[in-house]
Amino acid sequence: MADLDVNEDVKRNAFTVKNYRDNYPAIDPTRAELAQTGKVVVITGGSRGLGRLAFAASFARAGAAVIALIGRSASGLEETEKFINDINPSTKVFRFALDITDQSAVKNAFKEITAQAGVPQVLINNAGNLSPLESTFDSTLDSWWECQEINIKGTYNVTKAFLKETGATPAKPTTIITITSLAAHGTAPGMGGYSLAKLALTKLTAYIASEHPTITSVSLDPGIVPTDMGRSVPFLAPFMLDSPELVGGAAVWLSSGDKNFLSGRYVSSNWDVEEIQKRKGEIVDEDQLKFKVKANFATNATVEMSK
Repeated sequence: MADLDVNEDVKRNAFTVKNYRDNYPAIDPTRAELAQTGKVVVITGGSRGLGRLAFAASFARAGAAVIALIGRSASGLEETEKFINDINPSTKVFRFALDITDQSAVKNAFKEITAQAGVPQVLINNAGNLSPLESTFDSTLDSWWECQEINIKGTYNVTKAFLKETGATPAKPTTIITITSLAAHGTAPGMGGYSLAKLALTKLTAYIASEHPTITSVSLDPGIVPTDMGRSVPFLAPFMLDSPELVGGAAVWLSSGDKNFLSGRYVSSNWDVEEIQKRKGEIVDEDQLKFKVKANFATNATVEMSK
């Protein structure tokens, strides 16, 4: 353990030269240029963890007019509302205790958000499920499939309802941030269900960007944050050094100004956003930060047709 590098995953996944594990000035949600004034923000998984400590906290600090919380625990949502009120009493909070796999309940919640607060401009697809840590084919079909239902079907339901309210070409700048994971592009034994679900969500992010080009759709990796879900994976314990403020600030930054050059792409909260901004041309011109097959493809390919 003496030789353990607790920053190993951050370095291995580093797109930028400088990387962070805690909040820093460029993503400070109280900065004027990151203000979310007047915006209606929807956060799923809002009853605990990142939903509360990262996203609700950061968007409240950034001055969001309304934060609509979606989660399964009514008492947890109440606690998050109190948490928001302590940070920014001016932010109005709506709570919806529901299961995101219930399409009708999700649709009705978004109708109410629009009716009561106005068309939402920011969606944080944070709700998720971590299947039991066991070999993919040692798990039960029910537990494995539940992970897919919540992560994929649930996120689809929420995004579909959000887009129904915003319209295909929203009148105001609109952002969809879907929480992914390093597991989406790695293979960690025992995390097959979760890994597959997060990989699917990165592709969903790309389709949102392709089919709704005026909306900024980004897959955001939160890093390794000490949440209840994270603590359920024992081997992550030494690496769990990313703060909720880091991913919360990154989400606010992505929802500010013109970040459409990152639409359809994967971004890690650990990366230096100032360097990301400087490398905008490179990212777009070389179509970087997307999941692709890595290979030295033939440049002189021929095709033989059957006769």
